[in-house]
Amino acid sequence: MHKHMKAIQRACIFLLVLFMLLVPLSALGESKSVQPAEETSAAGESRTLLSVSPTDTPSASAVFYDTSDSVMGAVRNADENLSDQIDVPVLNDACVAAQNALIETRTAKDRAWLNLKKEEQAKAEAARLAAEEAARQERERAAAAKKAASTKSGKQSKSTAAGNHSTSAKSSPKVSGKNGRSLGVFKLTAYCPCYECSKGWGRMTSSGRLAQENHTIATDPSVIPEGTRVVINGTVYVAEDTGGGVVGKHIDIFMESHSATLSFGVQHAEVFLAD
Repeated sequence: MHKHMKAIQRACIFLLVLFMLLVPLSALGESKSVQPAEETSAAGESRTLLSVSPTDTPSASAVFYDTSDSVMGAVRNADENLSDQIDVPVLNDACVAAQNALIETRTAKDRAWLNLKKEEQAKAEAARLAAEEAARQERERAAAAKKAASTKSGKQSKSTAAGNHSTSAKSSPKVSGKNGRSLGVFKLTAYCPCYECSKGWGRMTSSGRLAQENHTIATDPSVIPEGTRVVINGTVYVAEDTGGGVVGKHIDIFMESHSATLSFGVQHAEVFLAD
Protein backbone atom coordinates (compact mmCIF):
# COMPACT_ATOMS: atom_id res chain seq x y z
CA MET A 1 0.00 0.00 0.00
CA HIS A 2 2.92 2.35 0.78
CA LYS A 3 4.32 1.74 -2.71
CA HIS A 4 1.00 2.73 -4.29
CA MET A 5 0.90 5.98 -2.31
CA LYS A 6 4.44 6.81 -3.46
CA ALA A 7 3.44 6.21 -7.07
CA ILE A 8 0.41 8.48 -6.70
CA GLN A 9 2.59 11.22 -5.17
CA ARG A 10 5.08 11.03 -8.04
CA ALA A 11 2.29 11.20 -10.63
CA CYS A 12 0.80 14.31 -8.98
CA ILE A 13 4.23 15.98 -8.86
CA PHE A 14 4.84 15.16 -12.54
CA LEU A 15 1.51 16.71 -13.58
CA LEU A 16 2.23 19.83 -11.49
CA VAL A 17 5.66 20.24 -13.10
CA LEU A 18 4.21 19.81 -16.58
CA PHE A 19 1.52 22.39 -15.92
CA MET A 20 3.99 24.96 -14.57
CA LEU A 21 6.26 24.42 -17.58
CA LEU A 22 3.54 24.86 -20.18
CA VAL A 23 2.07 28.08 -18.74
CA PRO A 24 5.27 30.21 -18.92
CA LEU A 25 6.18 28.93 -22.38
CA SER A 26 2.74 29.77 -23.78
CA ALA A 27 2.97 33.29 -22.39
CA LEU A 28 6.53 33.82 -23.65
CA GLY A 29 5.42 35.42 -26.97
CA GLU A 30 3.30 37.98 -25.16
CA SER A 31 6.01 39.25 -22.77
CA LYS A 32 7.66 41.65 -25.19
CA SER A 33 8.26 45.25 -24.06
CA VAL A 34 6.18 47.91 -25.83
CA GLN A 35 7.71 51.36 -26.58
CA PRO A 36 5.85 54.37 -27.92
CA ALA A 37 6.84 55.85 -31.36
CA GLU A 38 5.51 58.63 -33.46
CA GLU A 39 4.46 58.44 -37.10
CA THR A 40 3.54 61.43 -39.22
CA SER A 41 0.61 60.91 -41.50
CA ALA A 42 0.16 62.55 -44.93
CA ALA A 43 -2.05 65.19 -43.35
CA GLY A 44 0.80 66.24 -41.10
CA GLU A 45 -0.75 64.79 -37.97
CA SER A 46 1.38 62.74 -35.66
CA ARG A 47 0.28 59.59 -33.89
CA THR A 48 1.93 57.30 -31.37
CA LEU A 49 2.86 53.76 -32.44
CA LEU A 50 3.89 50.84 -30.29
CA SER A 51 7.29 49.44 -31.10
CA VAL A 52 8.88 46.42 -29.57
CA SER A 53 12.50 46.42 -28.62
CA PRO A 54 14.16 43.03 -29.10
CA THR A 55 16.70 43.80 -26.46
CA ASP A 56 13.95 44.15 -23.81
CA THR A 57 12.55 40.58 -24.40
CA PRO A 58 13.99 37.90 -22.10
CA SER A 59 15.51 34.83 -23.78
CA ALA A 60 13.56 31.60 -23.89
CA SER A 61 16.35 29.66 -22.19
CA ALA A 62 16.48 32.09 -19.32
CA VAL A 63 12.74 31.84 -18.83
CA PHE A 64 12.89 28.04 -18.98
CA TYR A 65 15.68 27.66 -16.44
CA ASP A 66 14.15 30.18 -14.05
CA THR A 67 10.81 28.42 -14.28
CA SER A 68 12.41 24.98 -13.88
CA ASP A 69 14.23 26.04 -10.73
CA SER A 70 11.08 27.45 -9.20
CA VAL A 71 9.03 24.43 -10.15
CA MET A 72 11.53 21.90 -8.78
CA GLY A 73 11.68 23.85 -5.55
CA ALA A 74 7.87 23.75 -5.31
CA VAL A 75 7.93 20.04 -6.05
CA ARG A 76 10.44 19.35 -3.31
CA ASN A 77 8.40 21.39 -0.85
CA ALA A 78 5.20 19.58 -1.84
CA ASP A 79 6.89 16.18 -1.48
CA GLU A 80 8.20 17.08 1.97
CA ASN A 81 4.78 18.38 3.04
CA LEU A 82 3.03 15.22 1.82
CA SER A 83 5.57 12.98 3.54
CA ASP A 84 5.10 14.88 6.77
CA GLN A 85 1.30 14.72 6.57
CA ILE A 86 0.98 10.99 5.74
CA ASP A 87 1.49 8.53 8.58
CA VAL A 88 2.40 5.33 6.71
CA PRO A 89 1.93 2.82 9.56
CA VAL A 90 -1.51 4.22 10.35
CA LEU A 91 -2.44 4.04 6.67
CA ASN A 92 -1.25 0.42 6.48
CA ASP A 93 -3.29 -0.50 9.56
CA ALA A 94 -6.37 1.08 8.03
CA CYS A 95 -5.88 -0.87 4.79
CA VAL A 96 -5.46 -4.15 6.68
CA ALA A 97 -8.59 -3.45 8.75
CA ALA A 98 -10.59 -2.67 5.59
CA GLN A 99 -9.39 -5.88 3.92
CA ASN A 100 -10.28 -7.94 6.99
CA ALA A 101 -13.74 -6.39 7.07
CA LEU A 102 -14.29 -7.25 3.40
CA ILE A 103 -13.12 -10.83 3.98
CA GLU A 104 -15.46 -11.26 6.94
CA THR A 105 -18.39 -9.87 4.95
CA ARG A 106 -17.68 -12.19 2.03
CA THR A 107 -17.30 -15.19 4.34
CA ALA A 108 -20.63 -14.45 6.02
CA LYS A 109 -22.37 -14.20 2.65
CA ASP A 110 -20.82 -17.50 1.52
CA ARG A 111 -21.98 -19.24 4.70
CA ALA A 112 -25.51 -17.89 4.24
CA TRP A 113 -25.59 -19.07 0.62
CA LEU A 114 -24.36 -22.57 1.59
CA ASN A 115 -26.98 -22.85 4.35
CA LEU A 116 -29.70 -21.82 1.90
CA LYS A 117 -28.59 -24.45 -0.65
CA LYS A 118 -28.50 -27.14 2.06
CA GLU A 119 -32.04 -26.25 3.13
CA GLU A 120 -33.28 -26.41 -0.48
CA GLN A 121 -31.61 -29.81 -1.00
CA ALA A 122 -33.07 -31.14 2.24
CA LYS A 123 -36.58 -30.01 1.24
CA ALA A 124 -36.23 -31.59 -2.22
CA GLU A 125 -35.00 -34.87 -0.73
CA ALA A 126 -37.85 -34.92 1.79
CA ALA A 127 -40.40 -34.30 -0.98
CA ARG A 128 -38.88 -37.12 -3.08
CA LEU A 129 -38.97 -39.58 -0.19
CA ALA A 130 -42.56 -38.62 0.62
CA ALA A 131 -43.59 -39.17 -3.01
CA GLU A 132 -41.87 -42.56 -3.11
CA GLU A 133 -43.51 -43.61 0.16
CA ALA A 134 -46.95 -42.54 -1.11
CA ALA A 135 -46.42 -44.47 -4.36
CA ARG A 136 -45.29 -47.56 -2.43
CA GLN A 137 -48.34 -47.43 -0.16
CA GLU A 138 -50.59 -47.01 -3.19
CA ARG A 139 -49.04 -50.06 -4.87
CA GLU A 140 -49.47 -52.09 -1.70
CA ARG A 141 -53.14 -51.10 -1.43
CA ALA A 142 -53.73 -51.96 -5.09
CA ALA A 143 -51.98 -55.31 -4.71
CA ALA A 144 -53.97 -56.11 -1.57
CA ALA A 145 -57.24 -55.21 -3.27
CA LYS A 146 -56.35 -57.29 -6.31
CA LYS A 147 -55.37 -60.23 -4.14
CA ALA A 148 -58.59 -60.01 -2.13
CA ALA A 149 -60.67 -59.87 -5.32
CA SER A 150 -58.72 -62.79 -6.83
CA THR A 151 -59.14 -64.85 -3.66
CA LYS A 152 -62.87 -64.16 -3.56
CA SER A 153 -63.42 -65.01 -7.22
CA GLY A 154 -61.18 -68.07 -6.87
CA LYS A 155 -63.25 -69.39 -3.99
CA GLN A 156 -66.45 -68.83 -5.92
CA SER A 157 -65.19 -70.52 -9.07
CA LYS A 158 -63.19 -73.28 -7.41
CA SER A 159 -66.24 -75.33 -6.55
CA THR A 160 -67.68 -74.77 -10.02
CA ALA A 161 -64.40 -75.65 -11.66
CA ALA A 162 -64.02 -78.76 -9.52
CA GLY A 163 -67.52 -79.86 -10.47
CA ASN A 164 -66.91 -79.16 -14.13
CA HIS A 165 -63.56 -80.91 -13.96
CA SER A 166 -64.98 -84.03 -12.40
CA THR A 167 -67.80 -84.08 -14.92
CA SER A 168 -65.50 -83.48 -17.87
CA ALA A 169 -62.94 -85.97 -16.59
CA LYS A 170 -65.57 -88.67 -16.23
CA SER A 171 -67.36 -87.90 -19.44
CA SER A 172 -64.30 -87.02 -21.56
CA PRO A 173 -64.82 -89.34 -24.47
CA LYS A 174 -62.11 -91.46 -25.93
CA VAL A 175 -62.42 -90.96 -29.65
CA SER A 176 -60.23 -92.16 -32.37
CA GLY A 177 -60.19 -88.87 -34.26
CA LYS A 178 -59.79 -90.76 -37.51
CA ASN A 179 -62.85 -89.02 -38.91
CA GLY A 180 -61.28 -85.53 -38.27
CA ARG A 181 -58.64 -83.85 -40.37
CA SER A 182 -55.08 -84.58 -39.34
CA LEU A 183 -53.05 -81.52 -38.31
CA GLY A 184 -49.79 -83.41 -38.39
CA VAL A 185 -47.38 -84.69 -35.80
CA PHE A 186 -46.86 -82.27 -32.87
CA LYS A 187 -44.34 -82.06 -30.07
CA LEU A 188 -46.15 -82.61 -26.74
CA THR A 189 -45.08 -81.29 -23.32
CA ALA A 190 -46.95 -80.73 -20.04
CA TYR A 191 -47.30 -77.95 -17.42
CA CYS A 192 -49.04 -77.47 -14.07
CA PRO A 193 -50.24 -74.56 -11.82
CA CYS A 194 -46.91 -74.36 -9.91
CA TYR A 195 -44.79 -71.22 -10.10
CA GLU A 196 -42.03 -72.98 -12.00
CA CYS A 197 -44.42 -73.90 -14.81
CA SER A 198 -46.95 -71.02 -14.75
CA LYS A 199 -44.74 -68.17 -13.42
CA GLY A 200 -47.38 -67.11 -10.91
CA TRP A 201 -50.43 -67.37 -13.20
CA GLY A 202 -51.58 -70.62 -11.63
CA ARG A 203 -54.70 -71.99 -13.32
CA MET A 204 -55.52 -68.70 -15.06
CA THR A 205 -55.20 -69.02 -18.85
CA SER A 206 -54.75 -66.40 -21.56
CA SER A 207 -58.41 -66.89 -22.54
CA GLY A 208 -59.58 -66.03 -19.01
CA ARG A 209 -60.77 -69.58 -18.25
CA LEU A 210 -59.40 -71.77 -15.48
CA ALA A 211 -57.21 -74.59 -16.72
CA GLN A 212 -58.50 -78.15 -16.26
CA GLU A 213 -56.72 -81.46 -16.56
CA ASN A 214 -57.64 -83.61 -19.60
CA HIS A 215 -59.23 -80.50 -21.11
CA THR A 216 -56.90 -77.47 -21.42
CA ILE A 217 -53.94 -77.19 -23.76
CA ALA A 218 -51.66 -74.31 -24.68
CA THR A 219 -51.02 -73.82 -28.40
CA ASP A 220 -49.58 -71.39 -30.92
CA PRO A 221 -52.66 -69.37 -32.02
CA SER A 222 -51.27 -69.07 -35.54
CA VAL A 223 -51.32 -72.91 -35.85
CA ILE A 224 -54.26 -73.90 -33.60
CA PRO A 225 -56.51 -70.91 -32.82
CA GLU A 226 -58.04 -70.40 -29.37
CA GLY A 227 -61.19 -72.45 -28.81
CA THR A 228 -60.24 -75.17 -31.30
CA ARG A 229 -61.08 -78.73 -30.19
CA VAL A 230 -58.46 -81.33 -31.07
CA VAL A 231 -57.91 -85.01 -30.39
CA ILE A 232 -54.59 -86.13 -28.92
CA ASN A 233 -54.08 -89.85 -28.22
CA GLY A 234 -57.87 -90.37 -28.13
CA THR A 235 -58.64 -87.49 -25.70
CA VAL A 236 -60.43 -84.31 -26.74
CA TYR A 237 -58.70 -81.08 -25.65
CA VAL A 238 -59.59 -77.42 -26.11
CA ALA A 239 -57.03 -74.73 -26.98
CA GLU A 240 -57.54 -72.25 -24.09
CA ASP A 241 -54.01 -71.09 -23.28
CA THR A 242 -50.79 -69.86 -24.86
CA GLY A 243 -47.16 -69.80 -23.76
CA GLY A 244 -43.93 -68.08 -24.62
CA GLY A 245 -42.24 -71.37 -25.41
CA VAL A 246 -45.19 -72.79 -27.36
CA VAL A 247 -44.37 -72.00 -30.98
CA GLY A 248 -45.33 -73.79 -34.19
CA LYS A 249 -46.26 -77.46 -33.95
CA HIS A 250 -45.93 -77.61 -30.19
CA ILE A 251 -48.74 -78.33 -27.68
CA ASP A 252 -48.42 -77.91 -23.90
CA ILE A 253 -50.95 -80.09 -22.00
CA PHE A 254 -52.21 -78.92 -18.57
CA MET A 255 -51.85 -81.37 -15.65
CA GLU A 256 -52.64 -81.10 -11.93
CA SER A 257 -49.20 -81.83 -10.43
CA HIS A 258 -45.62 -81.10 -11.27
CA SER A 259 -44.65 -84.74 -10.81
CA ALA A 260 -47.15 -85.67 -13.53
CA THR A 261 -45.56 -83.17 -15.92
CA LEU A 262 -42.12 -84.62 -15.22
CA SER A 263 -43.42 -88.13 -15.83
CA PHE A 264 -45.01 -87.01 -19.11
CA GLY A 265 -41.73 -85.57 -20.37
CA VAL A 266 -41.55 -84.82 -24.11
CA GLN A 267 -43.58 -86.86 -26.56
CA HIS A 268 -44.68 -86.68 -30.19
CA ALA A 269 -48.10 -87.63 -31.49
CA GLU A 270 -50.41 -87.01 -34.44
CA VAL A 271 -53.11 -84.41 -33.71
CA PHE A 272 -56.58 -84.39 -35.31
CA LEU A 273 -59.42 -81.93 -35.36
CA ALA A 274 -62.28 -83.19 -33.20
CA ASP A 275 -65.36 -84.65 -35.00
